[in-house]
Amino acid sequence: MIINIIYPSSHHRTGGVVVLYEWANALARRGHEVHFIHGPRTEYRINDLGELPPFRFEDEVRHHIVDALDDPGPPDGDIVMFAPGAPRRLGLEVGVVQGHRMFTEEIERDLFRVPAPKVCVASWLVDVGLGYGVPGEQLWYVPLGIDHEVFALRTPLDARPVDVAMLFHPHREKGYRVGLAALEELLARRPGLQAVVFGMNRPGKRPPGAVRYVQGATHRELADQVYNATRVFMQPSNHEGFGYTAVEAMACGCALVSTDNGGSRDYALPGETALVVPPGDAAGLAACVERLLDDDELRIRLATAGERHVRKFDWDVSAEMLETFFERYLADPDRYRRPPGDEVVEEVG
Repeated sequence: MIINIIYPSSHHRTGGVVVLYEWANALARRGHEVHFIHGPRTEYRINDLGELPPFRFEDEVRHHIVDALDDPGPPDGDIVMFAPGAPRRLGLEVGVVQGHRMFTEEIERDLFRVPAPKVCVASWLVDVGLGYGVPGEQLWYVPLGIDHEVFALRTPLDARPVDVAMLFHPHREKGYRVGLAALEELLARRPGLQAVVFGMNRPGKRPPGAVRYVQGATHRELADQVYNATRVFMQPSNHEGFGYTAVEAMACGCALVSTDNGGSRDYALPGETALVVPPGDAAGLAACVERLLDDDELRIRLATAGERHVRKFDWDVSAEMLETFFERYLADPDRYRRPPGDEVVEEVG
């Protein structure tokens, strides 16, 4: 089939955009004709493919840089992804939902209530959509993938010098200040704690002086120098659409301590693959990290189970699921285009 994927790619690499790039690659590997449409024009959109952040596209993925979606260059397609209101000739519309409570309530409600299928990257987002009155057949749970060649266990679990690591991200829902409070509590209890915080930019409120900050690491540097050197990874988010860094860390052998933030429910199974606390519970995060640092048997058990569990997050498996949904949609479009019912929004996560 001919699949058009639309996004006004910028110079900056973000997890949500890379998801679209990875799907483009994986669908092309499955033999589909995939076109990535970089547009419409915004002040951030690239003007040349050489301006993209480092990413290796499959040779079969074809690219179009357009100022408007009615540009005649992209082909007529079967499916068009991530483009509400795109011209019908580009394909049957499929939305993509990668989070909740990351934008305004109005934006998120309108996205969910478009009368077309929505690919949900985590199972909890299906529940959110149902709360907005979306028909169940329009909510497709398609797990994401990670690069298992990069994010892999290479350092023995009993030979790791860093006690705990955490992501810095400026979005309020990432819970950085909660995580920082947990680190400060841990440092007060364990003055010799070895901790690392990493991110693309410097945080406004810096970690305590004893905490090392790693800025702008490549994926391979992050895998080898942070995750594979760390015993426990702490995810303090209030909400996560999926939670890439936690899954990457688990694939590299970190034991996970996480809040119950939505996306974590697909990999942070309490007592099986992770220790889990409510969002906003800095003291609980600190207590769980300390418990794992004091109990190597429990840490290694959770880390081993977690590493095994996240092997299922595979881009080719994800693309195969997308393909199946697309085929069903093309066979009976009307079934997947009913308008939503009355809103019955309930608190989810």
